Amino acid sequence: MPRPVKQEPEVSSVACPLCGASGVGGLDGCLEIFDGVIGKEFQSPERFAVHRLTVDSYSLQHPERFMVSTKSAATHLAAMCWSLECGLSRNLPLPLKNMVDGQKSFERLEPPVPQARGEVTILDVAHIESASDYTAAVWIWARSAWDAWSTHHDQARLWIAQAKMRGGRA
Repeated sequence: MPRPVKQEPEVSSVACPLCGASGVGGLDGCLEIFDGVIGKEFQSPERFAVHRLTVDSYSLQHPERFMVSTKSAATHLAAMCWSLECGLSRNLPLPLKNMVDGQKSFERLEPPVPQARGEVTILDVAHIESASDYTAAVWIWARSAWDAWSTHHDQARLWIAQAKMRGGRA
């Protein structure tokens, strides 16, 4: 009797292995959605206002891809902390930029396991039509991603304090 042919799951049924977004077509599909979201941000000033949050949220949920070096990890985590606790900045705040410029190394941070990187993902913001609803959803996503990194909040706050002490205005 012939064995049944094992069928591959449909691409759309595969979750992202890093952030857990379901039905996105794995990591490649998730990255495609991220690219689309970024593209929409560059087309809309209101959406672009939260671009820094979008990039940091996605990076915190995909650290194996976007936070490989200690420098990139410090940048994304400290920038997220800055946005949520010091005020949103469209660009990397000058004190943080000065902190990470050049050949520097920072403490290696262990990311949360993929299943615990936040309940809100790129999928929750990707298809929102209204720019104001989108902006509100990105803030919720940012808080979710930040909360997932709670064991490293003190380190992020320390980096910010050190950056402010070294100079540069936000």
